[in-house]
Amino acid sequence: MDFNFKGVNKATWVRIIGLFLVLMNQISISIFKFELLPFGDEEINEGVSTILTVVIAIVAGWKNNSITKSGQKADKVLKEEKRKVVK
Repeated sequence: MDFNFKGVNKATWVRIIGLFLVLMNQISISIFKFELLPFGDEEINEGVSTILTVVIAIVAGWKNNSITKSGQKADKVLKEEKRKVVK
């Protein structure tokens, strides 16, 4: 195998490190009866819920939410202009 660690992006490193941490925590709980990550089920549930709420709020606020007639008309004009460019 020819590994290229310089070409690995940050998101991949975060996933690999996160996986490593939860695996080490699970092994320490199963074998040594010791928790490396001091989070209970309720704290994890609350954390995940908070993160999802923040992410959904940011995405909903960032997206173009056309709820007025003029906004919806502008969306239609934009779509028509995009179709003209594609053709």
